[in-house]
Amino acid sequence: MLTVNEVQQKLNTIGFFNQFVVVFNKVDGTERRMRCYMEPPVDTKEKPYVPVHDVDNGDAFRSFRLDSVVSLSEVS
Repeated sequence: MLTVNEVQQKLNTIGFFNQFVVVFNKVDGTERRMRCYMEPPVDTKEKPYVPVHDVDNGDAFRSFRLDSVVSLSEVS
């Protein structure tokens, strides 16, 4: 499991509109793998979650909690 700071650093390195794969634990305890990308935020308030677009699910809007990330890697 990655720390919140590690997740934030990796996301800052990946940047907006670049695809990445995140593995995280859902609220119900199950693990999920998602290929997605971030857009620039509309507001600048810090949130405990990351809004993303799920590439494998028709660009559907999804989110994951910063404190639930198991792994995070950029798609090359």
